[in-house]
Amino acid sequence: MPTLPAPKRKSYLPKREVQGRRIHANTEFYQGRHWRRVRALYLQQHPLCAECQREGRVVAARVVDHIKPINEGGARYDFRNLQGLCDKCH
Repeated sequence: MPTLPAPKRKSYLPKREVQGRRIHANTEFYQGRHWRRVRALYLQQHPLCAECQREGRVVAARVVDHIKPINEGGARYDFRNLQGLCDKCH
């Protein structure tokens, strides 16, 4: 069965990563396999938003945030440096 050729990039368009996406210094880290596994394990063990819990609300966490940013020397994979947050608190 014949296959369709891959679509060609339009030379006049900027590269996809620049179009409407925030470029982050740690993009490769956050897309890495090890981080995705740590994130999934953390959310499994800590399913609620830490900020909302402090205020007495029960909201599911969707984002794993570093308490001390890794750019400032925070541990990348240490659970003591991580917190689960909902989208609003992040």
